[in-house]
Amino acid sequence: MTKRGSSKRGKRTQQRSRPSGEIRATDGRVRVPSAATLFRFQVLDPESRSQMDKATTLLKPLLWVRDGGAVRQIRQARSAEELIDLLPQALGLGDPVWDERMHEFGPEALPFISKRLREAKEIRNEDLRDVTYDRLIGALRWRGAAGAQVLLERFDDLSDYGRGLASVALGLLGEQRAAEKIWQFYQRVVHNRRETHFVGALWGLIDLGDKRAGGAVASLLGKGQYFYELFGFLSLAGDTRAIVPLLQEALQNAREENMDAAMALVSILHRIGKEAVLAELNKVLALEDSDTEREAFADRLLSTPVSETQEYFALFYRGLTADDLARVFPGRL
Repeated sequence: MTKRGSSKRGKRTQQRSRPSGEIRATDGRVRVPSAATLFRFQVLDPESRSQMDKATTLLKPLLWVRDGGAVRQIRQARSAEELIDLLPQALGLGDPVWDERMHEFGPEALPFISKRLREAKEIRNEDLRDVTYDRLIGALRWRGAAGAQVLLERFDDLSDYGRGLASVALGLLGEQRAAEKIWQFYQRVVHNRRETHFVGALWGLIDLGDKRAGGAVASLLGKGQYFYELFGFLSLAGDTRAIVPLLQEALQNAREENMDAAMALVSILHRIGKEAVLAELNKVLALEDSDTEREAFADRLLSTPVSETQEYFALFYRGLTADDLARVFPGRL
């Protein structure tokens, strides 16, 4: 797992989905998922994690020389505390093996995880610090209410990178008590254009069904603060506040990239209903347009089935599948 918007795992697929393998679109928008999104792909469900592990396994002959010793050490760990001490070895082939071993330990692992998370901010090596957050927060995601409690207790002790991942995990765990803490974190980091920690906060709010997420993504669109997940987030959580800026986005830039705006708009229209759509259209369409013309325009937008928008933003609505990886590694799966 890497940070600052770089990716070693996961690309968008599907013929009509947003393009994969691009760094920036022709309008300069970033086309690389944030670390929080890659983390969510990894911990969304067991199948998604399995697919990511398959991608690593494809490189096994190349990695074994480097990682073989680490894998053996991880397999020989006798306790959760000893396994946590081996976090520096949990890279490459050691990553899935470390996770597999951590699942073998029960509640006795939680105090050691909590302690290491409290101390992790002081780790000077940035890569090791991030690996520590990746693995331990990922482990807590699967421990239900007990895992959520540790994340709540340690949230303020984490770096911003760690808080972004913790927001994702708390959202997937459905921990409603975390909503205010995540929102406060979002408000503090959203203006930092050099980092994308706010993306993790948005994932948490969206998964918790927090209505503030809709206003947040509409505001970001209105300000022109583009990032890889923006239109997928609008598809998931956008509301009436996003209709006008999305219409302006789609109408002002009639290029292929703006399919993102159109498909996000269709998702919102299906969610809020025709009457609410017409009320918003009155704000942006020319005054001379008749009610019949506006209604016809709304009907054209609503004629696209919501299933098509969900397929377009497929990785926002589901986890990774074997087909996704087959497109990334053609002929090897």
